[in-house]
Amino acid sequence: MKKALFPLLTVAAFLLITFACKKDSNSGGGVNPNTPTINNYFTVEGASYSVSNLPASTGGDAPTVEMNNTVIPGGSNYVTVSSMVEAAKILIGVDGVRGHFEMVPNNRGMNEIVYDFVMIMNQNLEGDTFNITIGIVDENGDVSEYWTTEMTIHVVGTGALQVSLSFDNNKDVDLHLFEPNGYHIFYRDRTSENGGVLDLDSNPSCSIDGINNENITYGEDAYVEPGEYTVYVDMWENCDPSVATNFVLSVFYGGNLIQTVEGRNPITGTFPIGEPSNYAELDNIQPLCHFIIPDNGQAKPAKSLKKDLPKFLRSADK
Repeated sequence: MKKALFPLLTVAAFLLITFACKKDSNSGGGVNPNTPTINNYFTVEGASYSVSNLPASTGGDAPTVEMNNTVIPGGSNYVTVSSMVEAAKILIGVDGVRGHFEMVPNNRGMNEIVYDFVMIMNQNLEGDTFNITIGIVDENGDVSEYWTTEMTIHVVGTGALQVSLSFDNNKDVDLHLFEPNGYHIFYRDRTSENGGVLDLDSNPSCSIDGINNENITYGEDAYVEPGEYTVYVDMWENCDPSVATNFVLSVFYGGNLIQTVEGRNPITGTFPIGEPSNYAELDNIQPLCHFIIPDNGQAKPAKSLKKDLPKFLRSADK
C-alpha cells in the first residue's frame, strides 16, 4: 500500500511546486523588469513613488490643472493644481503604465485651494505622446475624478550637459547660457565654439508655436569646459501681460541633476501679471543660477576659446 502511495504523493508535490512557481511569476516580484513604469516618463519633485496603479475614483470633481502640454527629454514642467476641497494627497499617473506618484502638498491658496509641483522628465523619454492623469485624495480619503490630458513629446538633444527651460503659457521667454570662457549662447548665437547648441527656441517674437520649452545641449563631440556657468531667463516679449507665467529650469550633467551654486535644481520662478518685455537687456535682470562643471580632464579643443566676460557678469560677487 505504501508503495502505491509514494508515486501519487510525488506527482502531487510536483504539481504543487509547478502551480506555486506559476503563481509567483504573476506576482509583483515576477513582473518583467523591462515593462515601462512611470519613472520611464518622469519623476515628481518631493513625491513618493508607488508601484500600484492609481486608485479608483470615489466621486468628487476633478481638479483643474495648468501645465505645459509639450515636454522634452531631460526637461521639466511646472504644474499648478486647483481644487475646491483640500487635498491630503495629489496623485499623478500615466495611462497604461505601472506605478504612480503621491505628493502631500502645502496649501498656498486663498479663496480656492492651489498647489504646485515640478515634473522632471526622463532624459531617455521616447515616443510621440502619452496621457498624464492627476487626481486628489481629500482629508476623508475620497478620491476625486481624474483630470487627464495628452502630452506631446518634442525631441531635443540631451548630451553630457543639458540646460532646459519650460514655461506654462505662450510667451517669448528666452534661455541664456554663459560658458566659463564668456561665450554667450542664446537665440542670436546658437552654437558656441565649445559645441554647446541652443537647439530649441520657442515662440520667437510672439510667433507662437506653443512648445513653450527652450533647450541647450552639449553632444558627444562637444567640450564641456570646466568652470562656472551662468544662466539667465529673460522675458524677451510678454505676448499677453494679463496673465502670469510660471517657469522651471533644470540642469543635467552626466545624466544627473547637478548641484547649483544657489543649491536648487530644478529652479522655479514666476513672471507676474504685467511683467514688461525686456528684449535681452540682461543687465536689467539678475541671473537665475550658476553651476560649476568640475575639471575631469576634459579634452580641450585646439583653438583658444577665451573671451572677456560681459560687463554685467563682472560683478563684485563673481
